[in-house]
Amino acid sequence: MSEHHYTTIDLPDIDRKSLPDCQVLIVDDEQSSRLVLSSIIDEFAQCHVVDDSSLVCQTCEDIRPDLILLDVNMPKKDGLTLCKELKSTANFADTPVIFVTGSADPHVQDNCWQAGGADFIEKPIVASTLVHRVKNALQNALRLSLLRELIFHDQLTELYNRYYLATEVPLLLKHAARDGDPFSVIMLDIDYFKGYNDTYGHIKGDACLKSVATAMNDNVKRPQDCVVRYGGEEFLVILPYTNRDGCISVGRELVEAVGSLAMTNSASPLGKVTVSAGFSACQPSQNTSIEQLIGEADKALFKAKSAGKNRLCG
Repeated sequence: MSEHHYTTIDLPDIDRKSLPDCQVLIVDDEQSSRLVLSSIIDEFAQCHVVDDSSLVCQTCEDIRPDLILLDVNMPKKDGLTLCKELKSTANFADTPVIFVTGSADPHVQDNCWQAGGADFIEKPIVASTLVHRVKNALQNALRLSLLRELIFHDQLTELYNRYYLATEVPLLLKHAARDGDPFSVIMLDIDYFKGYNDTYGHIKGDACLKSVATAMNDNVKRPQDCVVRYGGEEFLVILPYTNRDGCISVGRELVEAVGSLAMTNSASPLGKVTVSAGFSACQPSQNTSIEQLIGEADKALFKAKSAGKNRLCG
């Protein structure tokens, strides 16, 4: 891995959401409650309503809500159980939930907190209270989202960084192990990048890194997948719920996508910028570590480099 000189201190170009962009999911089996809640919240955010608790998880996957208003007492699956299920998933563990309850019983309120609720609102609904609590929850969520973007992203490439890899990816791995799902990792390295920097200079080198990062990010499309800048000219692609065949398919697409950029590199025998890639795919257990998978992918990357570069090895 070569030394790399940064020439920019600009913050990432982050898509900053505002309240009108926020998605609020209202879950209540009573039509009158749904109408009251949605008519008030529609004034400042986008509302979606569900009357069947069994449809909530799929609806969350579809719309990715910024906030969930959840009735405590519902048929099929009560709100407390549903909240615990959502909080146990990687995608919605941080999504705030406000419980809507007709009970002032302190025991019920304690159960709401213990289930992972961020707040609760009592029926009958007081419009001003609903507006203030929903707005506060959404604004806090927006601040947290912005903070996470700034903390977890590399300045130059805008990809995820090593801190995200160390703090968030192990949680994804544990979720996959718990659910009995496969997990894959691809490590990529820009071929002859030291020669590129020596030939064209570090400013062009930075531009090359950004172009390669964009090409990889554009070809990793599922919400749970991510690209990490591992260091210098090395990148990691994290593929939860992806088996060996799927990993190979993604890896080959990434190698081809970078080659298709057709960026000139006179330091390479191929005359253009390319990447080598190594992968590791497994059925993880609770003892599987992300460091173990990265180590296996790194060994496969060495094979790809030794075999002539511009290829994927496992």
